[in-house]
Amino acid sequence: MEKNDYDVVIIGGGPVGCITGANIKNGKVLIVEEHQSIGVPLQCAGLISKKGVKELGNPGGKVNEVRGAYIFSKRNMLKIGNEEIRAYVFERKVMDKDIAIKTSRSCDFLLKAYATIQRKEGKKKEYSVKISHLGKDIELQPKVIVGADGAKSTTGKTLGIVNNKNREILSSCQLEMVNADVDDDFVYVFFDKRYSERFFTWIIPMGKDRVRVGLIDRGNCYNKLLKFIEENKIAREILKNSTISEFSTGSLPIGYLERTVKNNVLLVGDAACHVKPLSGGGLYYGAMGGKIAGKVIDEYLDGGRNLKYYEEMWRGEFGREIKMGLMIRRVLLKFNDDTLDKIFEKIKKSDLLDYINAHGDMDKQASLVLKVLKSIDIGLGLRILKNLIQ
Repeated sequence: MEKNDYDVVIIGGGPVGCITGANIKNGKVLIVEEHQSIGVPLQCAGLISKKGVKELGNPGGKVNEVRGAYIFSKRNMLKIGNEEIRAYVFERKVMDKDIAIKTSRSCDFLLKAYATIQRKEGKKKEYSVKISHLGKDIELQPKVIVGADGAKSTTGKTLGIVNNKNREILSSCQLEMVNADVDDDFVYVFFDKRYSERFFTWIIPMGKDRVRVGLIDRGNCYNKLLKFIEENKIAREILKNSTISEFSTGSLPIGYLERTVKNNVLLVGDAACHVKPLSGGGLYYGAMGGKIAGKVIDEYLDGGRNLKYYEEMWRGEFGREIKMGLMIRRVLLKFNDDTLDKIFEKIKKSDLLDYINAHGDMDKQASLVLKVLKSIDIGLGLRILKNLIQ
């Protein structure tokens, strides 16, 4: 492998890295993945909206169809959904590998390889890639580098554009369990600060009595999840005869990066904080951003667009929704369990459930939640909301 063998090197072989590479038509692309197999370790609940599935290229690995959600506060429950299929549950190992196989028809892969960026010799404004692979060090000098290296992006940190001031890193813990007594058509979401102070807990049906049970929070997630399973009445009933078949952990970046391009390097997916702040879903925005990045890189290699056009494009597509989601998240974090109960009670007594069922969009959650908050009379919440909007 010679220094100039590749026009583009993508660091990270997950779905977003693969989709970025698949959309580059005018150059030779290498995707570097640190693990020995695509799709492991599992770091996602695998619940993807219909639009998200389309953006991902309708991959294989679908195991269940979901029509809605049971959403619980500490003392109340809202049932959202109808006969319409709203999302799909995927076996991520199968899905990720399917996307990678399709991408491998136009891109090269290097597995079990750890890649970092460094300044090019004699070129202060450009970066090269150093790869450690099976005891050997390789240096490549591509025209473009893509950081698709996830929530803790080493690429972004080296560039100096990712830090703890412009994002929050949360931890996740998830158990896959079998022999669960669950409604396969609905996901279960729990907003209860006894278990997760900064996010929520979930039970996602995978079909055939299998479920994923997980939560996201700042830390100690495993013990919090066990507490949820042992104490929560709904979870206890669903899981009373269940056994654990798989355990996984992960990280989730919540934030908004003002810069996702520096010199000849771009960030995509979780590395760029292309994540829904209210649900933690990253595949829909990640796939959209990856396609945009691929097309901009294509034009750049062809002597056209500047790479910074990528930032303008992704912000135009979903930047506002991320910003609005972050604003609403700041509001919701100020609510205690009692306030959330009051909000749920107000929604149950209004016609908002009909509105949510008719107009709810998994991929535009911030717009929907803003509509709900504006429609109910929660004094503290509205005061906070007005202050943030001003």
